[in-house]
Amino acid sequence: MNCLVFALPLLAMGLVSCDKAKKVVDAARDKIEGVKDPGLPKPPGGEVSSGLVAQVDTAAEGVRFRRDLPFPTDIEARVTQRVTFHKIRRIATSALGTENMTLDGPFEIVSRFQRSGSQLGMTIEREGRVVDPKEAVEKAKGKATAESNAPESPPLAGARVEFQLGPNGWQLPARKGPADFNLKVLEQNLLPKLPGLLVEHGLAPRKQWFSSSRRWIEGDKLVLEGDSLALLFDDAGSGKLTLTYEVSEALEGHPCGRFAVQGDVTLDGSADLDGSITSGELTIQSGKIWCSLLHPLVLREEYQTVSTLTTGQGNGPKRKLQGAIDNLCARQWTAKGS
Repeated sequence: MNCLVFALPLLAMGLVSCDKAKKVVDAARDKIEGVKDPGLPKPPGGEVSSGLVAQVDTAAEGVRFRRDLPFPTDIEARVTQRVTFHKIRRIATSALGTENMTLDGPFEIVSRFQRSGSQLGMTIEREGRVVDPKEAVEKAKGKATAESNAPESPPLAGARVEFQLGPNGWQLPARKGPADFNLKVLEQNLLPKLPGLLVEHGLAPRKQWFSSSRRWIEGDKLVLEGDSLALLFDDAGSGKLTLTYEVSEALEGHPCGRFAVQGDVTLDGSADLDGSITSGELTIQSGKIWCSLLHPLVLREEYQTVSTLTTGQGNGPKRKLQGAIDNLCARQWTAKGS
């Protein structure tokens, strides 16, 4: 699974309906008045946390990605995913016919994952278009647009799902109280995809990682092909990516190694947030990743891509996106005791 397609079902459908206009305006007004999300990811840089400095393995020969430290079992990760569409083409097909439109601008989803041993919770804090204040003012004046008249997708902001790990893998705990249909569908769709989801967002270690015997200095390269593509894309069917080491850099106090990324990847059945499946091709024209120096974790990804992606499976509705897409995925990762 990768961060870009994880967000696509919500972001591609993130067209604001008339019923949401007031919320959109209020959110934009908050931005105009200077109200900020206190949990917003900080930009890379700064100092490594004092409690982690001693764990960084660095020498004159370079830095090493450690693999000997035990992976934590009590973790929280707040994930901010933002995709920016550059007038891309979107084609939606269903039993009702085919719909063509152009998507432009940034969309965002913020989710929080909490794992304590065999217990896992996931909350979607917010999702939708990143609103420009001028756009909000126009909506406040009641100007109708094609977007404001678009059908609204099922709201997921505020939804929380929980899972527990048993002898036969992850399962749903016994539910108390009345069942919410949309929440139940979300749980059932996500359940078979949980292992990849946990790896993607740092609740479990990456399956492929850097050799613990190699030290890295500026300009060192690594080519990912075949099984090694799982270091970044667990669901890659094929492709070739070139990583170029740039520098050691902290992310909110966590020590990381920063790489530049270029190459092509074919995705084969990537699981999305709503449990649907995405396949297709993407070319990373330029990008950067921040990889933890302490654990097999990718804590931040920035990609500028040209993509052709199709979401959906079987005979159900499908959505095809084609064009230039920029992607940011920032994971604010903390482990108890770190």
